[in-house]
Amino acid sequence: MKRLVNPFKPTAGAEPPVLVGREKVIDDFSDGLAEGAGARGRLMRITGPRGSGKTVLLTELGDLARNEGWDVIDETARDGLCDRIAHAASSEASRADLSFDLHAGVFDFHAATPKPEGPCDLRDALTKRLQVLARQKRGLLITLDEVQDANRDEMREIAAAVQHLIREKHDIAFVFAGLTSGVLDLVNGEALTFLRRALPEELAAIPTEEVRAAYRETMVRSGLDIEDEALSIAAQATVGYAYLVQLVGYQVWRAGKGHVETSKLITAFDARQGVDAAIDEFFDAVLESAVAGLPLRAVEYLLAMADGPDVCPTAFVADELNVAAASLTSYRRMLIQRQIIESHARGFVTFAIPYTRRFLRERKESLLARYGVQ
Repeated sequence: MKRLVNPFKPTAGAEPPVLVGREKVIDDFSDGLAEGAGARGRLMRITGPRGSGKTVLLTELGDLARNEGWDVIDETARDGLCDRIAHAASSEASRADLSFDLHAGVFDFHAATPKPEGPCDLRDALTKRLQVLARQKRGLLITLDEVQDANRDEMREIAAAVQHLIREKHDIAFVFAGLTSGVLDLVNGEALTFLRRALPEELAAIPTEEVRAAYRETMVRSGLDIEDEALSIAAQATVGYAYLVQLVGYQVWRAGKGHVETSKLITAFDARQGVDAAIDEFFDAVLESAVAGLPLRAVEYLLAMADGPDVCPTAFVADELNVAAASLTSYRRMLIQRQIIESHARGFVTFAIPYTRRFLRERKESLLARYGVQ
């Protein structure tokens, strides 16, 4: 029997077999490449909560650009960002540039120059790289992940360089991604007006029907089949969250493979078993990481929310903790900045990550025990 391989990839940043529910972003970017220098889709900001598929989408856009003949520089926001981008641009631009002129019938050779050592001027390095690419009728895409962690001065330098290069009608694209609140804080900062003009792409929940269709297609292509009821159980459990689409799919497929010797049909029982395993793993991989390092009062804020309605009044939280609402402002802000909760309307908050309420209720005692609270 041919060995069956699980097609789902519940690993942070790993590219899934089917990218579900993100066609609009891909189409916007593809149109930008086709429409030429300065097209709107060439300057894009991708935002969403943890696990919404931002990194995967950056990878997909990079692959799309490469398939169109573009060069791609992929970076993650951390100190030294401008130097790394400049060196990446310079090292490529300094390679021998060999092209064939069809009209003249001759080769055009540009000799390599040594790879630069020490600091590079970002705009100058990008300009030289783009000049080389222009002779080959190619462009340059820069992708930047986790932009909420970027140094503001470095982002100003990148924004200024990209803005000038777009004005000069170079074939450059810049796509940056990060947590929603962090990205909005960044683009609304001083001297970053240019980045506010980036095409906004907020990664919302993926519709259940799209998840169902993707699950059926992926399961069948991998060598298994799945009951309609099992499809519904699995798709609904994901609540449209990109990471859960992969994690639930992985565990449900794994449960079905357990009896492949007798049946290749994934049943409702398999689906429930897989969903339970996926949620346990989600608790450990995502939600434990989200609350790690929070002060006790912030954890108590979350626990109070877990006892309230889905759209929870901040006054309810204050009453539960028996304190003045004003004393909780800094903790609410902290939880919003970390994308654990979000402001629903003035005076109301909701959980930003699926299953947070269930996680808090099931692990309340162990969470409080970490702070010495019985």
